Amino acid sequence: MLFATHSLHFRVHTRVLLTLLVACAVTMALWAEPPVHPLLREAAAAQKAGQFELALAKLEAARALRPDYPRLLLELARVNAAARHPDAACAALDQLARLGVAFAPAKDPALAALASAPAWAPLAARFAANAVPQGRADLALTLPTQDGIIETALADSHGRWFFADVRHRCIWTREADGSLRKFSHDRDGLLGVFSLALDESHARLWAGVAATPEMQGYAEADRGRAFLAEYDLTAGALVRTVALPADQRPHVLGSLTLAADGGLFATDSAAPVIWHVAPGATQAEAWLENDQFASLQGLAFSADGRALYVADYANGVWRIDVASKTPRLLRAPADTTLFGLDDLRGAGRALVAVQNGIAPARVLRIDLDAAGDARAVTVLAAALPRFTDLSGGWLRAGRYEVVGDAGWNLFSTPTAAPAPRDVPILSVPL
Repeated sequence: MLFATHSLHFRVHTRVLLTLLVACAVTMALWAEPPVHPLLREAAAAQKAGQFELALAKLEAARALRPDYPRLLLELARVNAAARHPDAACAALDQLARLGVAFAPAKDPALAALASAPAWAPLAARFAANAVPQGRADLALTLPTQDGIIETALADSHGRWFFADVRHRCIWTREADGSLRKFSHDRDGLLGVFSLALDESHARLWAGVAATPEMQGYAEADRGRAFLAEYDLTAGALVRTVALPADQRPHVLGSLTLAADGGLFATDSAAPVIWHVAPGATQAEAWLENDQFASLQGLAFSADGRALYVADYANGVWRIDVASKTPRLLRAPADTTLFGLDDLRGAGRALVAVQNGIAPARVLRIDLDAAGDARAVTVLAAALPRFTDLSGGWLRAGRYEVVGDAGWNLFSTPTAAPAPRDVPILSVPL
């Protein structure tokens, strides 16, 4: 498998599904920035008609726009192989390998014609090397005997942890002494809890909740429901819920972050919207909606608060000028890819991210230049044994602490009943 099928965050929030690509699988919907999207569509049509040279011209034009798009590089290799251009096919695979993707080309029938090429064996070795563990992730703590979907974890300054559980529709807390209990209450009426944001200065904890078939007690009437819940940290009580405007669309509030003024921002993984709850507001407003957004995930402000960075699972990372609300995609540095990013956190002049949309799953640091663009991408950890199903995390004391086994991979069907497991919370040094 070239790309991971990760969780319901398109990841559908859709795992309802973006697999940016599964090798040897049927052609999937192509998500990319608008100039690339029609080129990929036209290339697929030309290839189906046997017009390989036309398909290649379209794909090369798309590569000039998005050289870090792994699916595109694999398609280039496949079409070049079909057109009997083995050197060009191997060159596309070489570029794919340089992105750090782990892949077994021998298992892809569309590449079988390349098996006799001199570059074939070295390429296979390079892909295999990308699957070798690198970096380190220490075990911060373990949540024992969990059968839920632990989507996000964060800790306060006193060492108390909070965990978002999609399946059990609740927030768990682990006290500094290690005791584990529910922080939320059944009477709160939560849906699947996807995201959390901590506002210790106001003694508040925010949760983004949304209906999903994987949550217990799901009913068809729940489809598309989502809201924000505000809790009092001291009392452990629900203060209020904040609704989204009724627009008849599905919504999944996948990630939250707080602005300097205490306003809350939330990404929507099911609709192309970034939501905002101003201090004291009773309803969320659509702060920015853009048809170019495909599957919004983590978000983080720049150190000066002038820009908002947003991970888009199927596009890369958007940098949005806060004053003008103008988005632009970051260009990935050479031999790196920003596709398949999920959680995203700001760390001074850098971003830290979970990349679970490709194989192997990785934790990245994205260093930013003075203009706020990606200057360098460093793999902090990849392919480690505990990286079963990486999900949301938290920055604390120079480390990124992240859920190592969210549990989405245990739900091949929404009504699955997986055996309890220990969920590791892993600590990656920055």
